[in-house]
Amino acid sequence: MIDVSARIDAAPVGAFQWRIVMLCALVALFDGFDIQAMALVAPTLRTDWGLDVTALGPVLSASLAGMMIGMIVLAPLGDRLGRRTLLLAGLGIVGIAAIATGFATGLTSLMILRFITGLGIGACLPNATSLTSEYVPAPRRAFFVTMMYSAVPLGAVVGGWVAGPLIAAFGWPAVFFAGGAGPLLLGGFIAMALPESVRFLASQPGNDAKVAAILTKVDPAYAPPPGARFIAGGSTGKASARQLFTEGRALLTIMLWIVFFFSLFGMYMLASWLPTVFAGIGWEMADAIRTVSWFWLGGIIGGLAAGALIDRYGAYRVLVPGFIVAAACTAAIGLAVDSTDNGIIVLTVVLIAGFGVVGAQLAMTALAADLYPTMLRSTGIGWGLGVGRMGAVISPIAGGYALAAGWTQSFTFAAAAVPPLVCALGTFIMARAARTHAARPVPAIVPQESL
Repeated sequence: MIDVSARIDAAPVGAFQWRIVMLCALVALFDGFDIQAMALVAPTLRTDWGLDVTALGPVLSASLAGMMIGMIVLAPLGDRLGRRTLLLAGLGIVGIAAIATGFATGLTSLMILRFITGLGIGACLPNATSLTSEYVPAPRRAFFVTMMYSAVPLGAVVGGWVAGPLIAAFGWPAVFFAGGAGPLLLGGFIAMALPESVRFLASQPGNDAKVAAILTKVDPAYAPPPGARFIAGGSTGKASARQLFTEGRALLTIMLWIVFFFSLFGMYMLASWLPTVFAGIGWEMADAIRTVSWFWLGGIIGGLAAGALIDRYGAYRVLVPGFIVAAACTAAIGLAVDSTDNGIIVLTVVLIAGFGVVGAQLAMTALAADLYPTMLRSTGIGWGLGVGRMGAVISPIAGGYALAAGWTQSFTFAAAAVPPLVCALGTFIMARAARTHAARPVPAIVPQESL
């Protein structure tokens, strides 16, 4: 038996793996655009439809609620049907629902279509993460997974820069038309160019010839022996959520869910309401919309930095201080808004806040991809992000009521700094649980052919 995981860990990262990572990153980019789309059109839609500030809270939460359900219900199907299959299905759902959103005529239809869009995104992101992690060697996994997932905020950055001109020229529906056309076109390309996860194929019977062919593309210097049989790190059987709590993983899984919940709560509190907050204090609409681009741009830089640091120093040594920095930066936004009219200073603070808040969340996704074996990876990531999305669903509604209550900016952003502090504590507990789990005896697996 030849262990596919060991073969990939021993291989260099070549053009074949880079193509896979970039295709998965494009999936994440279009998903990021569609996640942010509603927040980008919210100020214009509120004016056009004459809506109260609290009315858009449920609409902003709808896609996040769909993502939560999609990650819990649809994403785990990737462990049974394949990562590529779920990616194609998810992109189709996102594309059709996003285009249909541009024709919405009321809050009810808007919420339903945003919920369906979220379902598709929820199917895509965990499987894109799993596929990426399963084609790169373990010593560089955190960097590549974080880089791939950084395309989610990159999509939001792109949205922040193009939404203003699109709305000015064609109206708010144009943002959703653009957000739907991209995933549909990408789906056609992925159907032709993206292979299934080689580790997933190795975990299913009857795929030895396919696995051998893919491994020669991963490492052209490798020649599998005739009739070779492959395994994926000893993983066998079907995945279920129950297995996330077996073999000493219970505390790790619970703490992962808690950290994801509060991390995503804090992140989407800012991402959903920054444009509205800055429009409310008198900024030009296009400038207010672009504030969220600075937030996500900081997150991309922070995520890439965190991924590189994790590969060198370990996840927990990076994440605990990372979340503390995120809390301080979140509170600093309110202080900057209340203390200065200098837009450059305020945007710099927003950029730094994104570095901490989004960067820490991206690094958590890389950690989640490394916590579970191949047979549980999409299930583990899907449930973690899905439960975390409960925080994301609640946060826009909570933010709407905070704005309606007339809180000062300093107090509002200070309150938003509490969730990252909870994440720092949760990650510290995870580190202790991980050491306990690592000390458990490793079950014997099928002997592997010498590499």
